[in-house]
Amino acid sequence: MRKAFTLVELLVAVVLLTLLIGTALFSYRQVLLNITKAQTSTFNEVLKIHQIRTSIESMQHYVVDEYNTFNQPMKKLHMFFSGNQYSFKYISLNATFSHIPSLSSFTCINGALVYKEEPLYQRIDVNRPEFLEESSSVVYWSNLKACHFEFFIEKKLSIVLSNQLPTALKIYFIDAYEKEHTIFTTIKSDYNTTNMEIHELLYGE
Repeated sequence: MRKAFTLVELLVAVVLLTLLIGTALFSYRQVLLNITKAQTSTFNEVLKIHQIRTSIESMQHYVVDEYNTFNQPMKKLHMFFSGNQYSFKYISLNATFSHIPSLSSFTCINGALVYKEEPLYQRIDVNRPEFLEESSSVVYWSNLKACHFEFFIEKKLSIVLSNQLPTALKIYFIDAYEKEHTIFTTIKSDYNTTNMEIHELLYGE
């Protein structure tokens, strides 16, 4: 009658147990890695959406120093917006790269959603703001299957808008994984700017 395992059987059992533990640890590490990647990807996407909405929500008039007919200095509120299905430009009071009002834009170009920015009161003509070659820019998403913009005046939809601030704006795109994204943002425009806020824009330091 057999009462114990042989040395060979014990060695085989140890080897099998070692292989099982190694496989389990490898699978556990892969799961942790995938979870970390998913959490990082989700955080980055939330951060991008927050930056986009923060910039667009603060779309507003901006202050320009002018002279009246008596050559006296005066402040005047200007409005700037120009947009179509694939690009729009505006003045943001809460820009992404700068702490001062900036000319900002979003563009769907070459399968990417691109943001561009240039501080308003430094190097450009405030009456006719245009970007410079060295203006700051960032690609929020690339390899997009589709991308376009929609603008709303109250409840009326428009795909082309000029010299009028929208009350809401929608960014729509399909990413490289065929996932649809919609970023809908309401804008604090002249429709609900109070007289006190306008006075602060004109005369506040």
